[in-house]
Amino acid sequence: MGRSLPCVQMSCSACCRETTMPLTRSEASRLARRTGMALEQFTWSNNGVLTLLNSETTKACVFLLTDSPNIDAEGICSVYDIRPKGCSKYPYVLDSSDKVILDQGCPYKQRFDEPTEEDAMTLLNLEERLLRGE
Repeated sequence: MGRSLPCVQMSCSACCRETTMPLTRSEASRLARRTGMALEQFTWSNNGVLTLLNSETTKACVFLLTDSPNIDAEGICSVYDIRPKGCSKYPYVLDSSDKVILDQGCPYKQRFDEPTEEDAMTLLNLEERLLRGE
């Protein structure tokens, strides 16, 4: 499914710009091992939760290969095959009542299937792991 996602087909990287994507400790460790980067080079602490860092110049995730801060600019994820679970589940997100929805910020949300119970369980489990500091 991965490379056939609407965002990949349309060269969209809007969700990778000014992101506040949380990471589990295991995701952060895997990214550090595979990229050779120190945690401080790609994360920051958002109220105790490791969160992907954005580049100061492009305002995009540090792993997005792009030269532009423009939300419509092309960009390619340099860690696509090991990206965090929250990235791979996007545009499925939890709303304030923990119901899984399609994020309104996704320019191509209408091209995605409606979220499933499996999507909900994956995101709820991820949220629980993040809250426990795993």
